[in-house]
Amino acid sequence: MPEPFSPTPSPAPEPQPGINRSISSVDQPRVYRAVRAVGVVKPMFNPTNQQFGNNFQVTGTAFWLSEYRVLITCAHVVQGLLLGDAVQTGLLMIGNMGDYSRAAIASLDLAHDLAVLKIIDKPDSFIDSEAKTGVSILERYPQVGEAVAYAGFPLGSQLLNSAHAPTFSDGVVAVQLRESPLRKEIQVTGAVVGGYSGAPVVLREPDSSRLIGVLARGPSSSETQGNIFMAISWEHVKAIAELATS
Repeated sequence: MPEPFSPTPSPAPEPQPGINRSISSVDQPRVYRAVRAVGVVKPMFNPTNQQFGNNFQVTGTAFWLSEYRVLITCAHVVQGLLLGDAVQTGLLMIGNMGDYSRAAIASLDLAHDLAVLKIIDKPDSFIDSEAKTGVSILERYPQVGEAVAYAGFPLGSQLLNSAHAPTFSDGVVAVQLRESPLRKEIQVTGAVVGGYSGAPVVLREPDSSRLIGVLARGPSSSETQGNIFMAISWEHVKAIAELATS
């Protein structure tokens, strides 16, 4: 899997006075608009002013699944938050373009490396607005050679620009379906580095909105970079989304 890596700290998500608000995701590809940064805020002591501040680190990618109104990511991106209290592990934050919200883990499927996240203390109108930017499940396996697209936050905080915008990339389906005792996956040829984990993989045409899988891992020895990766099948995504909303 394209984790772990050591992200470089960036400013706390609230407030964000340095965010460039002149850049918008409007009119960008749907997969680009669907993704959110998964991050953790931890208290940090500043010896210069002898005060505590917040240290924000992006650890992976999540995305909105529109028909289910849920956020999907990889289990390995967030499971570390279950190993201790918030003081030790930090607070889970979700957002993009400089707008972040508190979040929690709603469902965890370690066998298929998937998780459902929920936004905390936001009205239904906010969730509805966010979910409208999401992608929908294709419910078929793509053909070999079909063009795909994905977006996320490669290398975490290291590549955050002044707008905290995601990175867009594309590739092609290399193997239509790989089945193991634990999961079904689609092999994709495309650039992958740590931080892309949890990114939605969609068909490039017609509008980059039809989900075929979730970017989970690469086959390289370090599993942090390469040109081949596995996308967890849409079937597993549908199953955990239905469970989370049942």
